[in-house]
Amino acid sequence: MNSSIQSRLLISASIVLISFLSLAAFVLDAAYKRGAQQALHDQLQIHLYAILAKAELSKNNRLMVPSGLSEPRFMQVASGLYAYIFDTNGEVVWRSSSSTGEQINSVKSLSPGQKTFMRSSLPGRPSIELHYKAILENAFNQSSRFEFVVIESSDSLDNQVASFRSVLWQWLGGIGLLLLIVQYFIIRISLQPLRHIVLDLEKIQQGHAQHLETHYSDELKDIANTLNRLIDNERTHLKRYRNTLADLAHSLKTPLSVLTGLYGQKSLSTTDIKTLETQTLQMRQLVDYQLQKAAAKGHQTLALPLQIQPIAQQIITSLDKVYLDKQLTVVTTIDESIKFNAEKGDMFELFGNLLDNAYKWANSKVYIRVQNGSDATKQGVQIMIEDDGPGIAKNELDNVLQRGIRADESTHGHGIGLAVVNELVSLYNGSLKSGAGDLGGQQWLIFLPNR
Repeated sequence: MNSSIQSRLLISASIVLISFLSLAAFVLDAAYKRGAQQALHDQLQIHLYAILAKAELSKNNRLMVPSGLSEPRFMQVASGLYAYIFDTNGEVVWRSSSSTGEQINSVKSLSPGQKTFMRSSLPGRPSIELHYKAILENAFNQSSRFEFVVIESSDSLDNQVASFRSVLWQWLGGIGLLLLIVQYFIIRISLQPLRHIVLDLEKIQQGHAQHLETHYSDELKDIANTLNRLIDNERTHLKRYRNTLADLAHSLKTPLSVLTGLYGQKSLSTTDIKTLETQTLQMRQLVDYQLQKAAAKGHQTLALPLQIQPIAQQIITSLDKVYLDKQLTVVTTIDESIKFNAEKGDMFELFGNLLDNAYKWANSKVYIRVQNGSDATKQGVQIMIEDDGPGIAKNELDNVLQRGIRADESTHGHGIGLAVVNELVSLYNGSLKSGAGDLGGQQWLIFLPNR
């Protein structure tokens, strides 16, 4: 089956058009044929009334019809127009000159004043018959019943209908062909924006362009914007993966050099063993940090927004068990209606690292607040986490918040968690601020804007 959208639309529209024209032709043909038949019936009634006007009943109760009728075809043999008058016994009492040699039967079941149309019983001559039962009276109050019959050949009707059908199909065929051609160009022009998108994607693939253009139709602008966001996300991810590998390779040079130097020694002193332990731990932290950094996704273009409250509550429940011996008082104010378009793993890393740091350093209290917020230009989610611990010194805080900090440079006692948080906030184009809080410890204030 052809997978082209244009071919499918053209075939579907052609089927609908042909079906419509065929149905229209059938309706027009039936209407014209019915109209032509009605015209023939009306003409037969006119002939009947003309004969009734001429017919008279004599004083001896005999039917009299003048020979000179208004329609000359009644006088012409085999003209296709015939007239008969039957008595109550079904015997012909009068017939037109044109009916010579033609025999028909009366309809005895008719009541006075009743008429009926029927197909002719004349052999080999398709015709329409009009039968009418009438009562004639003379001047002497005498009356008799008669059946009047007028017959006309339907050849002219059939020829008329056939001629109409020929013209009808010629016109509809021509109109249908014209509409198919117009329809082809309309569909082709309508699908032109899709072809533009394909061409622009090919340019991006070949490196001749960075994004899709914005000159598409209104219906395709959202698709183009979504594709541009996907392209930006993929480029951002690829760049981050490359930078992460480069950072990891650079950061591992020093520990590996130290380990290589120790490897050449025949025996290790206590200092060497301590150095070996320090460098191994540092390498593990480096790998953990860079892997977490590379795994961060950022805004997900086609993903459904996440509910923040279940993620935060799950982490809080876990940390309550881990730090059970500290008997901390944890106050949470989280709007359950808040949703944010993000990768679920990123939100677990963000909340997990911040809350773990707060639980670790808090003396007795931890306060968590998540609400809808805004900065000067964008709406988003505002996160505030605070503890009553000793806090972080100003000079150390600057190092922690320094963008691009390597794991081997992370502040002592805080591991790589805060560096990962800083990377995640930057990835979501957010802002991270920290300082002394109302509880006396460290306060972390994060704003993550909507896309």
